[in-house]
Amino acid sequence: MNPLSMNRREFLTCMAAGGAAAAAPVVMPARVLGADAPSKKIALGFIGAGGRASALLGGFLGLPDCRVVAICDCFGSRRERAARRVDENYGAKGCRTIADFRELCADPAIDAVVIATPDHWHVPAALTAVCQGKHVYVEKPLGISIRHDQALREAVQGYGVVFQYGTQQRSMGHMRRVCELVVNGRIGKLQAVEVVCPGGIQGGSTAPIPVPADLDYDMYLGPAPETPYTKDRCTSSGSYHISDFALGFIAGWGAHPLDIMVWGLGDTPAAVPVEYEGSGVFPTEGLYDTAMRWDVRGRFADGKEFRFVGPGGDRTTFIGDRGRIAVSRGGIKALDPPSLKEQEIGPGEKRLHVSANHGQNFLDAIRTGGRTVSPVEAACWSDAVSHLADIAIRTGRRIKWDPSQETILDDPTAARMLYRPMRTPWSLE
Repeated sequence: MNPLSMNRREFLTCMAAGGAAAAAPVVMPARVLGADAPSKKIALGFIGAGGRASALLGGFLGLPDCRVVAICDCFGSRRERAARRVDENYGAKGCRTIADFRELCADPAIDAVVIATPDHWHVPAALTAVCQGKHVYVEKPLGISIRHDQALREAVQGYGVVFQYGTQQRSMGHMRRVCELVVNGRIGKLQAVEVVCPGGIQGGSTAPIPVPADLDYDMYLGPAPETPYTKDRCTSSGSYHISDFALGFIAGWGAHPLDIMVWGLGDTPAAVPVEYEGSGVFPTEGLYDTAMRWDVRGRFADGKEFRFVGPGGDRTTFIGDRGRIAVSRGGIKALDPPSLKEQEIGPGEKRLHVSANHGQNFLDAIRTGGRTVSPVEAACWSDAVSHLADIAIRTGRRIKWDPSQETILDDPTAARMLYRPMRTPWSLE
């Protein structure tokens, strides 16, 4: 009997009959079991088993109210290694290994998926999961084009599933504190926001070599253009800097401090600047071809200024007419006045969503039907800033953004860059 075609009664009958299936841990989907069921563990499937996925896996394995039941990756060795780690953690065999993410998404025994693939797979994999009714945790950056992001947002909203974006800085208390100081006017009227993040790199071999025996390279490429395999093309770090797969660190790392900018500006479309102009430096040799350095300036609809620079640290600075405050993973730096660091948010002032653990926040939202600390709308806003900055430096022109229509104005060539074509047979449908 095919487990993907079983109904609940057939599944339970099969489990009661014993055999190999009886040795596996029973983790029924939470939506089938209901709130009063004996087992309330949320069944998770992981799509991706590389470097970033490995870190996320460790986090979810430490949470008691979920169970990782399946691992999918294009590398057979990666998925087998991750499955062994899962089984060792739980002290029981049973974590499935799956080569095709579509099979994982179709499994009715899985409640939610964690997507930590190369960037070009984030949206297609998430769309597939959402259309199967799965809740999704999606690593940053969101997509490789703004239109891809919008398609996922529409699906998440339409299917009513829970979405968590992998911008974990929203689950850091000092990040929330700075954004609360800003939204409550402690630095006065905002005049400018400055964002810095690490830059890109040059290098990577362009010499074609045989595809590793344990890699399904055609599936790895997926919607990306067909191209020969090289030793640096499918590594956990190299894929971040190849334009076939990603936008580079202008999005891959920029997502973090840009997301804090969006949070501090109120999580609305107005948090996206409407003008962008600047310069960038791109590699002149090697496989990697995304921006290494950039300096983009612009403005928001209300006139305040915007600047986004790489390389730098990982910092968001809010500048008001009565002070300025900067925040990074390392902590808060109140530039003016120093007393900002000690100020408390009082009764009646605006408070932001509290999350102490990004993974747990995702699970809690699944159980309650509430929103996560990093919802899909905010993911689209911060990701849009990366894309529009990249378009500005690639075209060398001033880019004007219409937040109501979510399109580029007065520049048809630049507007076409809002969408990235996908290799047949893959599509956003």
